[in-house]
Amino acid sequence: MDTYQYQLHMAGLRWQVNSPVELEIQDSCAPFLTEEKESDICIDYTLGTPSEYGNVVHERAPRVYETPGGHLVERTLATSLKPCTCVKLSDTDPHRIQGWIYPEEADRMKNLIQLLDVSELEITLAALGIVSLHSSLVRYRDEAVLFTAPSGTGKSTQADLWAKYEDADILNGDRSLIRRENDRWVAYGAPFAGSSNIFKNESAPIRAIVVLRQAPENTLERLPAPEAFRQLYSQTIQPRWNTLAHSRVISIITGICAEIPIWILRCTPDQRAVDLLKKNVWRDMP
Repeated sequence: MDTYQYQLHMAGLRWQVNSPVELEIQDSCAPFLTEEKESDICIDYTLGTPSEYGNVVHERAPRVYETPGGHLVERTLATSLKPCTCVKLSDTDPHRIQGWIYPEEADRMKNLIQLLDVSELEITLAALGIVSLHSSLVRYRDEAVLFTAPSGTGKSTQADLWAKYEDADILNGDRSLIRRENDRWVAYGAPFAGSSNIFKNESAPIRAIVVLRQAPENTLERLPAPEAFRQLYSQTIQPRWNTLAHSRVISIITGICAEIPIWILRCTPDQRAVDLLKKNVWRDMP
């Protein structure tokens, strides 16, 4: 049986994805492909089904089975009502993920981003000390500012304003991967970009995270840690069925809130919002 191998560099780590079916490389994945042969994390899919599933501990999608030392997670694609994949996740070793593509559903697995989507990456990321934040990621003066808010609030608008008025780089329009590296919290672009179509494989140390709210006038307020935690928690994907992964996400967010300034910007969609944020967040720089 053929195995197709895909090497990616994501969140500063090397990922290898093995698939029994050839996958299309979408535009959002292309910047993350690498020629490196070594890997830190291997996601290894075969064509077939697990020999044993174990007891069901979560019925609704995803369906989760408990196994010694971990879980099996079964996923259904949006294009089918039938389960299409299953992955085995270890509670102790996030560096190797065993997966199965069900033979009768193999023709529905079309592209690499689709396979990553069903691989429970949030659980693996949390075990590696990484959290995925729903946010637009902007780099300005070699530092990152992340705009986070529910969809439709104006993340892309504020990012575009920074690109227009301050010549900032937008690294991702929808999702940022955050991890602590060399004593600083760093934000990475990701291949998951929603409808923004902005997906750069670049990173920057975080200067600030900004929670957005639409308003008729611009005001900026530094959030205390408890409220900052609540706001960030609401914009991360929570694998609540997995108690260990959930506690890891909580720990990462707590660390971010203890070290990174979290602001709430009630704003208008124009340059005034940019000027207010720049004046306060970069107040010690000309």
